[in-house]
Amino acid sequence: MFKVPVRTKMEQKFLQRALSTPNAIFYAINKTFENVGKNKKFYYDFVLEGYSEAIDELTNILYAKKDRDEACIGFRIYGMDIYSGEIRLCMNKEYKTEPIPNGMRFEFEASDGESVALFYYLEDNLESDDYIEALNTIKKKIDGRGYEGLLTECEENYKSFFALGYVETPDKKLNEIYKTSLYDLKCYTTKYSIPIGLNNGYWHGRYFAFDEYYSFYALLGANRLELAKRVPTFRADVCLETAIQYGSDCHKREETQEMAKFLWETGEKADIELSPIGTWLDHVFHMPVIGLGAFEFYEYTRDKDFLKKCYRMIRACAKYFTNYMVYRDGERFYIGKCTDLERLGAAVENPFMTSCGAIKLLECCAKASEILEIDKDYRKECRFIASELRKSLPVENDMYVPHTGYTQKSIAVFAGKFPFHIIDSNDKKLLNAWEDFEKHGEKYGNMYPMGRKISPWYACWKAISYARANMPEKAYHALTESYESAGVFHEMFEINEPAVRIKPWFTTACGMFISSVNEMLLQSDGKTVNILPAFPLEKGDISFKLAIKGGAVAEVKIKDRKLVHLCITSNGEDVTKNFDILFKGKKYR
Repeated sequence: MFKVPVRTKMEQKFLQRALSTPNAIFYAINKTFENVGKNKKFYYDFVLEGYSEAIDELTNILYAKKDRDEACIGFRIYGMDIYSGEIRLCMNKEYKTEPIPNGMRFEFEASDGESVALFYYLEDNLESDDYIEALNTIKKKIDGRGYEGLLTECEENYKSFFALGYVETPDKKLNEIYKTSLYDLKCYTTKYSIPIGLNNGYWHGRYFAFDEYYSFYALLGANRLELAKRVPTFRADVCLETAIQYGSDCHKREETQEMAKFLWETGEKADIELSPIGTWLDHVFHMPVIGLGAFEFYEYTRDKDFLKKCYRMIRACAKYFTNYMVYRDGERFYIGKCTDLERLGAAVENPFMTSCGAIKLLECCAKASEILEIDKDYRKECRFIASELRKSLPVENDMYVPHTGYTQKSIAVFAGKFPFHIIDSNDKKLLNAWEDFEKHGEKYGNMYPMGRKISPWYACWKAISYARANMPEKAYHALTESYESAGVFHEMFEINEPAVRIKPWFTTACGMFISSVNEMLLQSDGKTVNILPAFPLEKGDISFKLAIKGGAVAEVKIKDRKLVHLCITSNGEDVTKNFDILFKGKKYR
């Protein structure tokens, strides 16, 4: 962790603006000094710090020097691999430097009303040994644009980002949380994928295939396709080979026999399990969302080449289930023991959520095979097993239950609608299961046995499930349950209660919230577009711009409960006539 504490030799007020530029590894902070008085000397201490006392053992400062108008700190970090790199800093005025333990001091003078900018940028050899050239390129940009020019560029980038899609409703709280959640995902999306957060308190920025799906799906529906694409691309390009080595018989490496078990937690290189020992290592429900995400990207974009690229991954995930996880007892097919949601404990048999995931994964694999016109025999096997698994989903007292022999209630009973959408909205066993959970939701409202209320991402999990079941009042009520947990900046927490506050700016909850709103306002299947399937119409005027399945974007305005504007475009062309339109579930044209 890099920390820049500000030290002054006297008390004073100052104004500051900070920026971090998209797609570039540099930061800047601009301070306007006021009431300086006679003593105009100030200094910054730039210190390399860590989350434990072991930082001195794990990190070496190789040098700290000033080279012309840049300060340079060379470092080497000892982790699972050894990385070297350089931190550079510069200011928009004259300054002096001196080394201090684990860092460098910057001394400068400032007069009353003067604005002083500090720029900080770094590169390492994670991907290339030529990081010095990358640093030189950044410096040229700083010199050419200056703080104000970079700030303008940053503002333009965010303006373009928010113009890709939007949601405006009469519910101001909803609007603010939605925008903040989009901002959160924009900030945390790396060139690899989307971690839960980017600091040591968020599992050290590691990537969870399960959690990243919810951010992916939110960005997909919100028409941030380039950012969304990074998630399945990361899994297919970076993680797949390790997953196949982990899941396959090493003596049968031909592609038709490949099976993939993806790591539960991974870093950018994805070559080793980064999770500590625990029951989560027996999760398998992240493989279904990996396959589902790749297929859903095709559904939204109609990018057949991308589907072809990802088919090997989808198939290997499916093959892991058909070979390892599907058990047969006479005519009955079911998913064997594994860890489902962690609160349910280890080694649960016939788990509802994992079973729904397996069914959806096999169905996606079969659909992808059909679209690509390949793999006919395995397509048939996938459809047969998926059909048989549907018959054995765990049921007690005319309702779906978390698993065979369950003792706890679980949000998992909503998984048949989201993320896996395999159960009919009129299935009474599903509706009974939801009603049962609502009676006990506060007691079982978090991933772990803590807190007294339902967590924001569980509330949104319910909301999107109710939306897919076309239940607007329940969907909206569930969504509003998450409001109480929003922070002062409208950011989503993992849990936010007076006695338990953990992980603000939690990307999983942000993704869940965005997806809930998206599907309350708009649902599509590539042929039909359903406008306002699950948003209470009496709430007032609504407008939005969201992506739909079929490679298009829908822009909608509703005023006085009437649809006054609808335009569906694809690559700049109006394709509204190509879709059947429903408004509030009824045929519009």
